[in-house]
Amino acid sequence: MKEATAKFQKLLDAADRQSRAQLAFQANRHERDTDALRTRLRDLASVNVDIACEVPELKAQITELQLENARLIHSQRADFQELMQIAGRLFDLCSRLGLPLDKATKEIFQHRGWRTSTLVPEQ
Repeated sequence: MKEATAKFQKLLDAADRQSRAQLAFQANRHERDTDALRTRLRDLASVNVDIACEVPELKAQITELQLENARLIHSQRADFQELMQIAGRLFDLCSRLGLPLDKATKEIFQHRGWRTSTLVPEQ
């Protein structure tokens, strides 16, 4: 019985050593994984800080671009209105003088959807 107890004690000790070795291996592996994840987290936090620092500058640029866009749209509308007035006066002048519009001008009128049918036909 002593021999059986000693044999089982040896087996138990071997199993204990193996379990402790496996536990140590798993703990080391877990520690390495945790360190790698912490490093990755620090890297991402650094990138996040960099991006957060750029946000106000980018917002200012967006605001400038929006203002510039609004100015361009306003300018284009004003140009279009002026061109409409010039086209109307040209149409009126040609009608009064009995002059036909040239082909390129007629094409522009047609492209814009402006009627030229009331103009004097080409001679």
